[in-house]
Amino acid sequence: MKCPHCGAPLKMEDKFCTYCGAPNTLAMQHQADMEHYEREFTETQEEVLTKSRKAGHLTGYLVVLIVMIVLNIVAAFFSSNAWNFKYERRQVEAAKQAHVHRAALDKMIEEQDYIAMRTYYYNNRLSGVDAFSEYEAVMRYAGNLGDIYMYLCNTDRYGYWKSEKGLENTITSMSSDIISLYENPLSSYYKEESVTEEKLAVIEDIRNQAEALLVTYGGFTSEEAQELKNMSKSRIEDTLREHLTAIRTEREAEESAAEAALDESFSLKEFYEEYFGGDDV
Repeated sequence: MKCPHCGAPLKMEDKFCTYCGAPNTLAMQHQADMEHYEREFTETQEEVLTKSRKAGHLTGYLVVLIVMIVLNIVAAFFSSNAWNFKYERRQVEAAKQAHVHRAALDKMIEEQDYIAMRTYYYNNRLSGVDAFSEYEAVMRYAGNLGDIYMYLCNTDRYGYWKSEKGLENTITSMSSDIISLYENPLSSYYKEESVTEEKLAVIEDIRNQAEALLVTYGGFTSEEAQELKNMSKSRIEDTLREHLTAIRTEREAEESAAEAALDESFSLKEFYEEYFGGDDV
């Protein structure tokens, strides 16, 4: 470009003519435009950066929210299907040892050791496993037998009977087990292989064992035990109350007699006189 006053060549950056010294108006306008553009660029840049930071924070929040939602969905899925996973795993593990478990169960049935059989069955988590569905009905009735045995033969139970509340709770529980013991397995939702003639015979034997327990340890007469299947719940409870109360009274009398005998034992001096004929050894 040229100076408008003297015609000397000028550069756009020259604010004054190097020959005549006149102001370079074009350069001044150019400089003003550049400063204006620079200010606009700086302001725009700051605005963009500010919006970007806000957008970045918002994006971060959105990412965290999405991740949390996904994790909750995954957790809910595994939680709702946890039982299915455990069930499938138990099915596989039990199936691997099916021949071992079946041999053990059949042996205990043959030996009529139904309480031990039930303990084995549940300790090995065989309940609900398809490979052992044939034992489901037998195990249910063996459970009633085991409960009756616990109430009558567990030494800790007598201490529970000492209170009226404990005795009544025992009567209520035992009566429920007795009623359940005589329910017809064919009317329940057992699979066909669980209620074969062979399994029904085992269930009948379990009932016979329960009746024997009630006669031996529960104070029942043979006639009462055999009549249980025809008794109402209230009559069963009354019969249990009569016999268990009598057992409790008898045991309390035995304890009192033992305490009295202890109180009447020889003193040390009497012991010496009785066995050594004097006060000293």
